[in-house]
Amino acid sequence: MSNSSNLLKGKKVLVIGGSSGIGRSVAAASLSNGASVVISSSSQQKVDAAVERLKQGSQGVPDVTVKGRAFDLKDSQALKAFLTEEGPFDHLAITAGSLPGRLQFPDEEVGEGYKSEFDLRYWAIITAGQHIYKNKLINPGGSIILTIGVSEYQPPPGWGLLSGITGALESSTRGLAVDLRPIRVNTIAPGLVDTELLDSIPPDAKTKMLESYNKQLPVGHVGTPDELAEAYMFAMKCTYLTGQVILVDGGQVLASPLRRDSLN
Repeated sequence: MSNSSNLLKGKKVLVIGGSSGIGRSVAAASLSNGASVVISSSSQQKVDAAVERLKQGSQGVPDVTVKGRAFDLKDSQALKAFLTEEGPFDHLAITAGSLPGRLQFPDEEVGEGYKSEFDLRYWAIITAGQHIYKNKLINPGGSIILTIGVSEYQPPPGWGLLSGITGALESSTRGLAVDLRPIRVNTIAPGLVDTELLDSIPPDAKTKMLESYNKQLPVGHVGTPDELAEAYMFAMKCTYLTGQVILVDGGQVLASPLRRDSLN
């Protein structure tokens, strides 16, 4: 029986969106499991700060390295160049994405903002998967791990279009697992997680929202990035897992009164 703590030892993990939040915790967990890591985000300043923080946190782990670079995920040529330059690698985790602003569909017209969200959250994923497959950039046994929210299962008012992106990615998880085989493709679906993304919410509203979730979630607390990172580790290590969406939400979709009205 294998020691699961050694399954990532000597591997190479790419984390797009790894400069903060869940992505940074995925990078840190990968390092602690013995993998070398490359992170990316759209801000070089954030990448540099995250790399330094990750280096400090992994000082006691032998034979691992961490580096990073910035590029716009919606720039397909930059995305392909990043993947090609870092290949071959073992796992790609994509956690990039910002917290949308005021979503008022159907009252608000479908403009460039919505289309840009699709470019970032869907088409960039498809581009990455196709490029990796065609150029054999992932080593045998490796995987691609995507990230969606839970708005498909529990859409708040005004989130009709954005929840459609979530649904498209969930379905594509299964399709990509077939089309890109033997590369494994899985998706993590986090519920509410207390990351820097929530800092854009006014402090009083944020506190009120977190208190409400803490009371109503079956697990009794809002998720942390480190808790979510464990799901990504499982998806990397379990070589019999593909085409699956893993809901890691503390029971959020079971607590029907919970809605993200405070974000609208």
